[in-house]
Amino acid sequence: MGILRVLIIALAVHVIAARVMCPSHPNCVCGGTFSVELNCNIDGRVVKINLLPNTYINVKCENASTLDYTRLPKCADRMTFKSVSFKDCPLPASSFRDVLDQMGVSKTMSLIYQNAKKLSGYFSRRHFSGLQDLTKLLLSVNGLTHLPDNLFVDMNNLTWLNIRCNNINLSEELFKPLEKLETLEISHNHMTNMSANLFSHLSLLRKLSLWQSNVTWFSKDFFSGVDVLEELDLSSNGLNELPTSIFKPLRKLKKLTLFSNKFSSLPQDLFLTNNKLETVIILNNDVKMRELPRSLFGSLPNLKQVYIQRSGIENVPYDVFVNSALITNISLAHNDIGMLSESTFNDQINLLELDLSHNSLKRLESKIFSSLVRLEKLNLCFNFIEEISGETFSSLLSLIYLNMEHNNLKTISSYLFINNKQRMSISFAYNRLDFENKELENNSWTVKRISPFAHTYSLRLLNLSHNQFKMAYDDWWSNGHESLDISSNDITHLWVDHENETESTNKNRYKELLKKPIKEVWMLNNPLVCKCDNFKFLDFLRGRVKSKVKDNTLAHCPIWTKETCYLRFIIFISIITSILLLSIIVVTIYSLYRNQIHSMIKKTMHRFSHQERVNDRCKNIIVKYSDKDEEFVFKEIMPTLKEQPNLNVQMRPIHKPISAESVVNRPGETDTILVIFSPNYLTSAYSHVNIKKIRGEMLKAKSTVYVFTDIGPDNSIYAFLKDQRDRRTSVSWNDINFWKILQILLSGKRYRKSDLKGRENSKPLSGTVSKLTNKNKFTRFSDYDCYSSNTFTHSQV
Repeated sequence: MGILRVLIIALAVHVIAARVMCPSHPNCVCGGTFSVELNCNIDGRVVKINLLPNTYINVKCENASTLDYTRLPKCADRMTFKSVSFKDCPLPASSFRDVLDQMGVSKTMSLIYQNAKKLSGYFSRRHFSGLQDLTKLLLSVNGLTHLPDNLFVDMNNLTWLNIRCNNINLSEELFKPLEKLETLEISHNHMTNMSANLFSHLSLLRKLSLWQSNVTWFSKDFFSGVDVLEELDLSSNGLNELPTSIFKPLRKLKKLTLFSNKFSSLPQDLFLTNNKLETVIILNNDVKMRELPRSLFGSLPNLKQVYIQRSGIENVPYDVFVNSALITNISLAHNDIGMLSESTFNDQINLLELDLSHNSLKRLESKIFSSLVRLEKLNLCFNFIEEISGETFSSLLSLIYLNMEHNNLKTISSYLFINNKQRMSISFAYNRLDFENKELENNSWTVKRISPFAHTYSLRLLNLSHNQFKMAYDDWWSNGHESLDISSNDITHLWVDHENETESTNKNRYKELLKKPIKEVWMLNNPLVCKCDNFKFLDFLRGRVKSKVKDNTLAHCPIWTKETCYLRFIIFISIITSILLLSIIVVTIYSLYRNQIHSMIKKTMHRFSHQERVNDRCKNIIVKYSDKDEEFVFKEIMPTLKEQPNLNVQMRPIHKPISAESVVNRPGETDTILVIFSPNYLTSAYSHVNIKKIRGEMLKAKSTVYVFTDIGPDNSIYAFLKDQRDRRTSVSWNDINFWKILQILLSGKRYRKSDLKGRENSKPLSGTVSKLTNKNKFTRFSDYDCYSSNTFTHSQV
């Protein structure tokens, strides 16, 4: 809370200061919240100024090839800033000191000037006069080709100078005034002709970068005078050789970078006097170096990091790192190393990371890593290693990461990791491992399968994907590993029952998995068989162990193959069997007592039929239809309905669309609505009503029968409703059993196909369309009297 309060107070101070300092200038518009932002227009030149009090001022010119700096606004009142920068602005006619005075800057420690567009003019001594307090100067990306010898005469307190990305040929006199200079960045220049004494006066220089400066050679005394230099970058030049004694004066050199040059070889005693050297980087050498000199990195008591990559190294001397015991990181990756001596790393007792990947190693000496007791990361991927001795990794007591991917390993020793107790991540992917050893016993070959991870516990990751395993091993599951990848192998069974093993013993093996449960498993692209042991084991992993099983290759198995493995399937079969037995019993009883059963059924049907006729008394039928379909209704529908003495029919044609609320039919207690539903009826009654709502409300309608007739123009909505209609409460005019189904629906029942079987001999409703079914007639409705029988009411909605 205290730190947060301080930050809030500091922010408030900056905001208040920004508001107070915002200058009033006729050519500028001021704004900004956390800093002052000025947008100025000076004689048509756009200048943007951004400043934070006591911290920085940034001046950016957008379209100014010339600029009158005297017309810039006064942004401060004799204030000190840490940094002042000018970007894409023309050189001032006077000094930068005058420009800073015009802007109200009393002092700055750092000056930055960059013009990537086109620098107007050249630097001269006057530009930096009066800047005796300046300690940092950046003049990069200006396209400079020349700097006068007296340019820095008035800047003898400068400690940091950056003139990179220009085209300068530097003279010997240029740096003489800079006796306090500590960092010099002159990369990306054309310095093919450098004087041998160019840096001889820079006695305090600690960091020098000549990266990509087109340097092709150095004299042996080139670095004389820079005795305290600590960092040197000579990368991306055309160097093809180095004098043996070139680094001799650099007794305090700590970091050397030499990548992207053309060295075919290096001198043997190149670092003989560089006892302070800590880091050497040699990458992307354009010429094959083939061999490192003997003792190149030997006897360097402070050396910690060596990176020699993509340099075409084929041979590494056994004593290349001799007597350099503090090395923590070695990378010889992306070379052509075919063999390493057993004593190559004998003195590297503090080594933490070793990268030998992307080489041509075919074998590893059994004791090559015997001294690396502190090694944590070992990368041997993309080699041609075929065999590993059981002693190879026995000394790597601190190993936590091992990558052996993309080699030619067939087998590895079962004692390979017996001494490793760390939570390692091990990857043997993309090899030819199967853990099968053939041994000759009693004049016959026997296959013995022994897992080399039987004594390896609690791994973070065990990656055995893309190998040739045919079976899984218990220790993969029960040794407490966090993640396991066995994808792309030939595994058919995930859990193998041992010979002569009892069921209780197998359950105890299952319980071992619960002690240290595995978290994630990958098993894609394995020919797992659809057997109970695989199904049960996977369910056990997911259910009891709570493992995340990814890429389950048993998904292709039929469901029944899995169900047969469980008790629920036996129960299902038992139920089916019981039903069949019960059916046989019922059939037997029916055959014995058929007459009695028929008599009982007839009595029951008669009772229900009587009740049905009573319920059908005085049936009111309301016929709704479009006025465009009136001819069809009176010609095809009404003649048959009129013949029924127990129907009270009311006609209600539709002339105009009804509201959405009227979609639901609300008949009386004894009313049945018969809707002649055609494309004409749809467009007349339901225009502007959502199709989903029409269908939903049709399904909700009570005591309503829909007759779908294809009268009128084609209509896709009507076709959809017809296709999706509820066939229990609707009938199609084209149906061959139209009048039979309609009789069922008008009686208040829901239509089922089975209802037709008992009505084959029934008399249909008489009428014109009865010819579509058969020549018989339906049985007449109940003879009970009805009020208003044969009465038709013609009304409108």
